[in-house]
Formats: sequence, structure tokens, C-alpha cells
Amino acid sequence: MILVSCRKDFDNTRAFAPQNLIREYPALPNLDAFAELHADDLAERMQGHHVLFLIHGFRNPLASVASAYQRVARGLAGIDAVGDAGYGLIVGFVWPGFATPAGFFPAVPFANRSAGFFRAMLELASRNGRTVDVQTHSLGARVALQALAGQTDGFVDNLMITAPAVDDEVLEPRREFHAALTLSRRCLVYHSDKDKTLRFAFRIGDAPEFDRALGWKGPQHRDVIAAECPDVFVIDCRRAIASHGGYRSSDRYYEHWSRIVREEPLAQFDALKP
Repeated sequence: MILVSCRKDFDNTRAFAPQNLIREYPALPNLDAFAELHADDLAERMQGHHVLFLIHGFRNPLASVASAYQRVARGLAGIDAVGDAGYGLIVGFVWPGFATPAGFFPAVPFANRSAGFFRAMLELASRNGRTVDVQTHSLGARVALQALAGQTDGFVDNLMITAPAVDDEVLEPRREFHAALTLSRRCLVYHSDKDKTLRFAFRIGDAPEFDRALGWKGPQHRDVIAAECPDVFVIDCRRAIASHGGYRSSDRYYEHWSRIVREEPLAQFDALKP
């Protein structure tokens, strides 16, 4: 898998590199063997393909990121969504998640700054790939949404945000990331009220507002989403997902993803089966 990192020295969780660094790892999660790539090499790999970007959450060393991305790749292979039937290229984005005991709150500015680095990758993929999908986890949603909200070039086909650690109103009109919806054909929000990380840590980290996370109980105003955001799809995962990181190993989650890849009809408000 190709990894694109905006971390200093590729794996510093608290400092940024001057520009994106690109490596190809032939056998993730093994990080010992890799080849350095240039942006031109990546552009060539993207040519004519359905490109998928993966974006991790906060407080993740590179080894954890690599393991998580490899699990996603295996899950996609299990639904025949890799290769000619689906994604021709999977690229894992790596950003400084601020791995300290301080937790979520200090990582938010890092996610915001990382959006600029990710925006460069989106623009590269939009110019060279056939289509572009983005799948995020936790605070990675902020990286993608911030990148799209500030973008003038490029387009995302499916923006899939699992356990999004952003406020539950950000997609509504006149809210922080509503503009991101104009540059994505569909935005899919996966949430579970069994996610204790979002139930407690997000609200504490979001002081003094103590807002609710989008990834906990979904959008606060479902009626607004239904009426004014027809391209936002909300999937209640409580019967299938019991933890913050449970999406990557859930067969039910990949079953729903297979419907996206195959362009099957989707209900705007749906739920995963147990």
C-alpha cells in the first residue's frame, strides 16, 4: 500500500514535514521495507483508477496506522472491492495525531492543519484518477471535511466518515463543514451510541460547549438533514458496532460498503443489521 505522510520524518506524531512524504510499503503492516516515491510517481499510479484514500484518527503511531489500514484493505478484498471490481488504488494518509496523554482536544489544530496537506492529494487524485472516494475514522473526518470545505478544485465521489469526531451539526446549512458537501457526491455518516470514546472523551475535549459528536448519535437535527442535505446518508451502526474502532473489523460495515461500490440504491437513513 502507498502511504502519504505529512509527519516530520514520516512518523513524528507531533510535528509536520515541509511537504507530503510518499512511500510504498509492499507488505503492511511490516514497516521495515519501503520505496520512496515522488508525487509524479503517485500521479502515474492513479491514472484511470477508482482511488480510495484512508484517513486515521488521533493519537496513532505509524505501526497502529499501518495495521488499521491493512485491516481495511483485507475487508475490502473480502467484498471484492479491490482491483477491476472496485478500487484500483488505495492510499493511506498519515497525519500527526498528537500522541500524548492530553488526548483529543490538542489534536484538533493538528487535524485542521493536516487538511492542507490532504487537499494537495485530493487535487492530485482528481486530476489523474477516474474517481475518488475517501474513508475516515474519528478525528480523521475533520481532516477530510476541512480539506473539502476549503477546496476549489477536485471532487470526491463518496465521502465515508466512520465514528466522526466532529460536532453533530457541522454538516447542516451555514455550519462549519456544510461547504464540503458541494465537492462530494455523497457523504455517508456512520455512528453508534455504543461508542464510549465519543460519548465521554469527545464532550470533555470539546469544553466549554460540550457538544455531542456526530459519530455518537448521528446528526442532531435529522429533519434538517432530510430536508436540506439530500446527499448526506446516515447509518445507525449500534447493532453492529460496540466500540470506537469496531468498524474496521465489522462484516456488516463492509457489506454496506459493498453497496456503495456497486452503486446500489441507498436509504438516506438506514441501520446496519446485527
